[in-house]
Amino acid sequence: MARLLLPLPFAAAAAASSSLHLAASRLRVPAVSVARREGLFGGRMAGVSMPARLARRGLSAGAEAGGGSAAQVVGPEEAMEWVKKDRRRLLHVVYRVGDLDKTIKFYTECLGMKLLRKRDIPEERYTNAFLGYGPEDSHFVVELTYNYGVESYDIGTGFGHFGIAVEDVAKTVDLIKAKGGTVTREPGPVKGGKSVIAFIEDPDGYKFELIEEVLHLSRCARHLAWNFFASETILNTRSQM
Repeated sequence: MARLLLPLPFAAAAAASSSLHLAASRLRVPAVSVARREGLFGGRMAGVSMPARLARRGLSAGAEAGGGSAAQVVGPEEAMEWVKKDRRRLLHVVYRVGDLDKTIKFYTECLGMKLLRKRDIPEERYTNAFLGYGPEDSHFVVELTYNYGVESYDIGTGFGHFGIAVEDVAKTVDLIKAKGGTVTREPGPVKGGKSVIAFIEDPDGYKFELIEEVLHLSRCARHLAWNFFASETILNTRSQM
């Protein structure tokens, strides 16, 4: 299953944390210290390291913000606690397209998104379409805007790209090619790392990065987490025998 990527998936992290704590309580597992949890989720366990591309982005726990900014990077433990108290979240991104139906077709058939809703505002001369990988009340979505009679836009130099996690980058790229889409970077490892990525463009030239590693990383994190709690349970049981 594909999904749009956000800089820090706080909600997902909180959900994972909640599930793990629930499992721990049912199994009567001793409380896990902050240092040990950071070691688990922050990738500092023996033999586990954070991918180079994530480390370069400053997502590791305890990293300091660069560029003279006073803000500090939020570590895994703090993020999990923060999201429990702060209900704010990114809702959607709005951008303009020249052919709404063509773009909807590309997003649904090539990227696997679903058309959530569509509305036409004739008195304002525009049409909106909302697409994403889940309902708007719980997922980040894209809002496409078609202005009557406008067939193209200048994207400019400020926009970079959207990031999408997919299960198989090569398979997704093959589908995009078969549908006549544009691939600007073939599937392959990211420079200086092992993550498999590719870059493509939608019908209006908006760039998307397809990332295979993120889903693998999530599965790996879950696997490590459950192994960790299982080992804690075994040790606790033996100590009570």
